[in-house]
Amino acid sequence: MSTALKWIGRVAVAFVLLAVVTAGAVYALSERLLNRTYDVSAAAIPIPTDSAAIAEGKRLAVVRGCYNGCHGEAAKGGVFFDDPMLGTITAPDLTRAVHDLSDTELERVIRHGVLPDDRSVTAMPSASFYHLTDADLGKIIAFLRSLPRSDGATRDVKLGPLGRILFVKGDFEPAALAIDHDAARLDPGDGSDPAALGRYVAMTVCTECHGSDLSGGYEAPNLAIVASYTPEEFETLMRTGEPRDGRDLNLMDDVARVRFSHLSNTEIAALHTYLSQRLGEEQTTSAADD
Repeated sequence: MSTALKWIGRVAVAFVLLAVVTAGAVYALSERLLNRTYDVSAAAIPIPTDSAAIAEGKRLAVVRGCYNGCHGEAAKGGVFFDDPMLGTITAPDLTRAVHDLSDTELERVIRHGVLPDDRSVTAMPSASFYHLTDADLGKIIAFLRSLPRSDGATRDVKLGPLGRILFVKGDFEPAALAIDHDAARLDPGDGSDPAALGRYVAMTVCTECHGSDLSGGYEAPNLAIVASYTPEEFETLMRTGEPRDGRDLNLMDDVARVRFSHLSNTEIAALHTYLSQRLGEEQTTSAADD
């Protein structure tokens, strides 16, 4: 064998060894993140039992994706995401979880993204749910507990090779890691201040796809675009997923019809007010900086 071939062989072996070592390191680091524990205190919240509260809890659960959304039909769980390279995430059956967990354990999972074993949930928008009021969260739990218990899917997270790389890079992280667990919660007020209610809706609904600062994310635009919509156009967008220019918005189309169509007229109007005011404040700040 010539010297050149020997060197090519050695380089190939070195690359293989480097790939194996790198893969091992990525696996170990991602496992450490998956198994990291969080010391977060739970809070007791009142769970109502009256029919009006349970009915409102269903509406809130639909809007937030708990029912006929991320957790499957009638909250019975199912595969939420499946990609050979990224991984497979199975959302658990909530009709079973709400009976297996205590009130405080549910509060900690939903608001803080922390499981009873102190590990974090994955791909759950707990950073959005953190700001749910005690009243709204209590109604959601009350509704879910009113459903007949089924034997649906259990929680399961299997990261693929690319998913583990993104996990280690920080592009994708445990839900509990993205939350300031000591932050003050938003107050939606009594409805007399549309901007306060709009901010509450934005931070507990829209941040799931548009990011914590509402500046957008993967296939999700900066919500400053809302300022260009009239109140009537915005209501159509939220209820049907149809934008003013008639484009197909893909995910928004489905989410609006299934979830956001259950927002009240007051909530949609308040959301438009808040997002429009937010853009004005950002433009004022930008002009001052210039």
